[in-house]
Amino acid sequence: MPKSLLYIISVLILSNVYCYSLNAQNNLHKNTTQVPFEVYKTTDDTLSIHDIIKPGTHFRSSGYFTDKTRPKDIYWIKIDLNKELEILKTDSLWFLKSSNYAHASMFCVENNILIEKKFGLFDGSEKINSISHINRIPLKYSSLIKNRFIYLKIRRLRFSDRVVNWKFHYALQTINHSAQSYYLKKNITIPIRKYIFTGICLVMFILTLAFFITSGNFEFLFYSLYILWLFIYLNGPLLIANNIIFDSYSIIVHWFFQIAQVLINLCYVYFVSFYLATKKDYPTLNRIIKCIIYTLVIIIIIDSFFLYFKYFEAAIYIMNIQRLIMTLFGIGGMIYLLLTAKNRLAYFIVAGSFLFMIGTLGFFFTKKCDYMIAGATLEIIIFALGLAYKIHQEHKEKLLFEKESFINNCKALRAQINPHFIFNSLGSIQHLIVFEKKEAALKYLSKFSHLMRNLLENSIETNIVLSDEINLLHQYLELEALRFDASFEYAIHVTDTLNPDVEEVPMLIIQPFVENAILYGLLNKKGEDKKLNICFRKEKNHIICEVDDNGIGRSAAKNINSSFKKPIKSRGLELTEKRLQQFHKSEEKNIKIIDKIDNYGTSIGTKVVIKIQTE
Repeated sequence: MPKSLLYIISVLILSNVYCYSLNAQNNLHKNTTQVPFEVYKTTDDTLSIHDIIKPGTHFRSSGYFTDKTRPKDIYWIKIDLNKELEILKTDSLWFLKSSNYAHASMFCVENNILIEKKFGLFDGSEKINSISHINRIPLKYSSLIKNRFIYLKIRRLRFSDRVVNWKFHYALQTINHSAQSYYLKKNITIPIRKYIFTGICLVMFILTLAFFITSGNFEFLFYSLYILWLFIYLNGPLLIANNIIFDSYSIIVHWFFQIAQVLINLCYVYFVSFYLATKKDYPTLNRIIKCIIYTLVIIIIIDSFFLYFKYFEAAIYIMNIQRLIMTLFGIGGMIYLLLTAKNRLAYFIVAGSFLFMIGTLGFFFTKKCDYMIAGATLEIIIFALGLAYKIHQEHKEKLLFEKESFINNCKALRAQINPHFIFNSLGSIQHLIVFEKKEAALKYLSKFSHLMRNLLENSIETNIVLSDEINLLHQYLELEALRFDASFEYAIHVTDTLNPDVEEVPMLIIQPFVENAILYGLLNKKGEDKKLNICFRKEKNHIICEVDDNGIGRSAAKNINSSFKKPIKSRGLELTEKRLQQFHKSEEKNIKIIDKIDNYGTSIGTKVVIKIQTE
């Protein structure tokens, strides 16, 4: 089956599942009934249900309590089901549904005895098996106190909220079964956005961790850890419901997810530090980040201490301080980077942080995790784009550095050739003066000075156009012809397929081969038939230069102690080979030496073929 077809089928299935889940949720809400309740607030944990149901206990409406809940406060909830009695009098089993509380108990009647049923997260009475866990406590008409009331005892420990936001519903057993069927972990009826976020987190975590292992850049390490902790914190119910890390909620689990919040911020500031190279480019921001890191580490220690000794109110307070610090740092950091950004990398941090902050504020005001997940998803994507952009920029800088290094190496090698050539030329002038050839020496000196001027004018550039290179060769050959009393002939040809005014070559790249042809091939040959031909032609993306002489050949030249041979080893050819190797992008051989032999096996000269890459 084609991959595209599989993809379409998968999308359709997931879409149907998502639509089904939305319909199921809507039906559940339609078939549940919200019930009114009153609240009695106290800090006395010794009060029993018998004390509460006595006359004189002042229960008030939920709207009376405007302050946020505190861990030390105990809330007794009186649910009046008087208006629902006709429905509840049936023999059906009903369920009371409520939000998740740290400690919670329901007091009802069973067999004419007042009993307590615990359903709090920290009580461990009900295993969490869905990502949207909702407490469901069995309820019958016969369970009602005084045939109309249900009493709840609640303590809010994990965070603070307002009593006016609390809601309680009851539903029929069959509807509850439908809800359980919808929320069970074995069914693929979990909100699709959770899976999308999970997939993005896991993929980005694996990729960035792999980049860190291969490159050793710490921004990839802390970015991968940032994604990991973000995934753990926002997908806490999913991890618990599927027995990943933890299989039930407890104080230890609460501590773990509290610390996860801090670790998210810790990895975030480390990522920003390495990604933006704040130590070098943003020293002020770097100092602030160091203070933030020390503060977050201290908060982890203090929060762990508070939760170990069950100082929940202090733990909530210290976590609120942490959120305030990170909010101020986020806002201040974004403004600072917008004002002092040294490159585009800063804008990725600003954009991602801004979107995540918007999502966090949406979660804070609405208590809907979807906003935070959306903000986190967008931030992860933008930060990933930022890392990709940074890799691209570093690659461009590396190529630029390699190019500059190549140019400098070429200049260094050429600088070694120029002294070599100058030494040989001055030796030739000295030779003419010793043999009292003054006119030839003056003429040679004039041409030599003209050639030196051209060399100096082109010394800044690594490459020159081929026409200038040919002009320098002409001047050099004139000097050599003058030096050796025109004892050889030379010619330079350029084919019609090659435009010498457009193509570029390294300066003086051909001269060492021409020099060898004259000194070791032609001058050692007896007779007057001494010819040197230089031909340039174009083949695809190469300029081919052939230096062809009819001298004595390489084998014979090695055996002759020429009177013109230098007393020290010539390095012109060796340096030229290095220059060509640096100029070429491939490892293909760029110099080929052909020993020409006639039908009788006698050497009739040497041909050197030089390939110069143009693209």
